[in-house]
Amino acid sequence: MTRRGKLCKERLTMELNGKIAVVTGSSSGIGLALCGLLCGKGAMVYGLSRRESVIDHDAFFWLETDVMQAHDIDRSFETIFSRHEHIDLLVNNAGFGVFGDVESIDPETWQRLMATNLTAPFLCSRKVVPGMKRQHSGTIVNISSIAGKRGFKGGSAYCASKFGVNGFSEALMEELREFGIRVCSVNPGSTDTAFFDLVGIEPKKLMKTEELACFVLSLIELPDTMLPDQIQVRPL
Repeated sequence: MTRRGKLCKERLTMELNGKIAVVTGSSSGIGLALCGLLCGKGAMVYGLSRRESVIDHDAFFWLETDVMQAHDIDRSFETIFSRHEHIDLLVNNAGFGVFGDVESIDPETWQRLMATNLTAPFLCSRKVVPGMKRQHSGTIVNISSIAGKRGFKGGSAYCASKFGVNGFSEALMEELREFGIRVCSVNPGSTDTAFFDLVGIEPKKLMKTEELACFVLSLIELPDTMLPDQIQVRPL
């Protein structure tokens, strides 16, 4: 390998060893896969979810958390901050979908959807931002959806929540970039998770969960001088 090639390789990977990471929705799918990958990179990872996140690694810690409940989020972050001064990486991944005609979606379901998909990223982000500002570095990744870029029939509630995530991400990016903090929104297309089993939709093609988690990791590992913004990725 040439000297230029070695230099390029060094610059294209942000060091995750020893970093403190928090991932919501860590019990399955993208969140579970990403937690495992981050641990493999040497990060200390806290998974927040209602169901237990089973990862056999000394650097992984599960905190039972219902992100629909602000007091649950408060309690989990209090635990983390009792052990660490700051958090280096937050991945707001928790989410679910509700589909149907607008008159068939009851207000309580709408509120649960918004609490999980949109309000939780806000509540978690405001927990990590003060520490990131103090250290003048940090990364926040919000897992949104292609549905946050384009509405579709039967998706009024889900699309509204994901459009909101993208708007929140873009505004937060502009708010925090002067402090050296990166905010990125990832908008995946159809992915092979339990999501589609629950909503009764059968997409023609699916991305593999593990491959999408690797893709998210590659964005996290970009050099601190690079700011990925609103990223879309679809099955080929």
